[in-house]
Amino acid sequence: MPTKARVYISLVSAAGMTVTACSFLYPPWSHDPVRYTVYFALALFAAALKLQLPGLTGTMSIGFVFVLFGVSELTLPETMLMASAGALVQCFWRAKSRPRAVQVIFSVSAVAISLMLAYQCCHLVRAQWHTNTVAIALAIATSVYFASNSLLVSGVLALVKGEPLRAVWQQCYLFAFPYYLLGGVIAAVMAAAGRESGWKLPLLLLPVMGLAFLFYRMLLARLSLRAVSVPAQQLRRAS
Repeated sequence: MPTKARVYISLVSAAGMTVTACSFLYPPWSHDPVRYTVYFALALFAAALKLQLPGLTGTMSIGFVFVLFGVSELTLPETMLMASAGALVQCFWRAKSRPRAVQVIFSVSAVAISLMLAYQCCHLVRAQWHTNTVAIALAIATSVYFASNSLLVSGVLALVKGEPLRAVWQQCYLFAFPYYLLGGVIAAVMAAAGRESGWKLPLLLLPVMGLAFLFYRMLLARLSLRAVSVPAQQLRRAS
């Protein structure tokens, strides 16, 4: 691994661990432990629903929906614990090969940094605009979280491969933005429904999350088949 990549990984990991530790100095935990326990368990389950990204060894899960929901409706410590635990599940659950410690630390750190940025931006806008609208909050949170997490991961890939950051990001993550937007919409509906009718009603949206996951899994499978079939056709023509 190039020296620049090692330095980059070390800096991101140090920043991520610092952010994680500082997040637990924020306001106290929720007074509804039952609600949090249910959402925490569902977040871990969603993190296990992984999609293999083309051209990458990493994965993408639908667990980020609960992270976005937490940005709007939970405290920072609660959301950070849920996001970090989900990142660990995503790293270890049915992994093709056992991840190294440096990979796990970097993945969790990237999630922690992205969450902190999304949380701070979301609540800063709420304070400045004096609004508590769910749609505005989660539109900002989704955009910031996706941009930060995808750029952090693309950064290390660009350094390892020796390719421009923009090219790596566009190739690997640009197609995933609609997936994040859909997840942001689901999180916004969950938050709005929870405010109106209690925290149990948003659980009815879980099948929608499942359908979104299945749709993107089929889409990625088709893209993988096309990537394999095109070189095969070129080889046949050449022969």
